[in-house]
Amino acid sequence: MRRLAVAALLSIPLGNAAAQRVDEVRAGVATADTSLKKRLAPVASAMIPGTGQIILGNNRAIAYFAVEAIAWWRYRKHVNERVEQEAAFKDIARRVARSHFMPNGGDGPWTYYEAMRDYKQSGDYTTSDNGTLVPPTNDSTYNGHLWLDALRTHVSTGEALAAYQARAVKPELQWSWENAGFQWDLFSQLTQKRNDANRAATQDLLILAANHLLSMTDAFGTFRLQVRPLEGGGASLGASLSW
Repeated sequence: MRRLAVAALLSIPLGNAAAQRVDEVRAGVATADTSLKKRLAPVASAMIPGTGQIILGNNRAIAYFAVEAIAWWRYRKHVNERVEQEAAFKDIARRVARSHFMPNGGDGPWTYYEAMRDYKQSGDYTTSDNGTLVPPTNDSTYNGHLWLDALRTHVSTGEALAAYQARAVKPELQWSWENAGFQWDLFSQLTQKRNDANRAATQDLLILAANHLLSMTDAFGTFRLQVRPLEGGGASLGASLSW
């Protein structure tokens, strides 16, 4: 039995003399177009997911646009919630826990409010009245616990004092939840809600980053499938059939 082979190859050199474009090819072979616009499709998708798919005529652009819009909406929502919860628990701290000390003594970092959530009292910065630093030893307070921990983890008292000074709560940030158990519970709930909102906002950013990366990779892969370079320059579309 004899074998017959039929091969068809369509080559389109890209240059000044050949300005023809293949708009569409049957059997699922995409158009051969190496224009600068399509070459930049992956970059466009990396910047704004879905734009590269539009340039390459891919209807998956809708999905990338949808994910981008929803993720940004969720991120803005969670950031606003985080800000609201922070304002709420800081207000309670000033009105209740810091009201008997220096409620307008400045604002502390997040770690300060974590300590305020975990310890009922900050404790005095020093128990001395003559200006000498003498840390408290009551480990039920934040400063007292910090000082005893510094003594256990440092070789000399001088090193322990230096570590204590760096982390201890100063008089202007002192607090106490004494006789304010309900407000302390509410404060803890608000800090937890702040943490939840912050965690959700971080996840939204990860989704946004993944959407940009996936859209860029998709556009690059689509472009590579559409264009098959020739050794002598240009691009070609080909198909073969044998029986």
